[in-house]
Amino acid sequence: MAQGRSDGLDLPYPLAEDYVNVHGDIRQLVEKLEVVLPPLGLSYFQLQVTNNSGVSIAAGDPLVASGFTTKTNVREAIAADVLPILGLAKEAIPNGTDGVAVVAGVLNGVNTSGFAAGDILYVGVSGGLTNVRPSAGGGAVGLVAHAATDGVVIVEPKGNGTWGALKAGLA
Repeated sequence: MAQGRSDGLDLPYPLAEDYVNVHGDIRQLVEKLEVVLPPLGLSYFQLQVTNNSGVSIAAGDPLVASGFTTKTNVREAIAADVLPILGLAKEAIPNGTDGVAVVAGVLNGVNTSGFAAGDILYVGVSGGLTNVRPSAGGGAVGLVAHAATDGVVIVEPKGNGTWGALKAGLA
């Protein structure tokens, strides 16, 4: 296993003399990130967006780009969308206002109480998140790191189960 530690955050990394265990090392890093990043309120990548969809967007809703004015315009995604998922809404975004889309990283403060830790999340048939892959929809958009009313989602809206695969030891 990785024996090195980064300054401050105590994240593992392999040293030259370490035995290489890719699956175990990556899983250990992902598990550590799930502990370290949420209390810091960090997201890897986020994008300023504008909601001009005509309806409010809830925190945690999957988003698709719908145009551009001074910022990327977004609307809530549905499972049948052929557009790629941009990310998840960091907070509620009322219609006609600016907000933040978490494109990849750790999103905290989202109601994940209907899920269990480790659930892979997909875009729901009518929008929102589901832990059941819709027949009309695409790949995973995130992974539940902490299930609670003030929960944590690891966002990976690339249409594949990358974070889920890492969590499962690259299964």
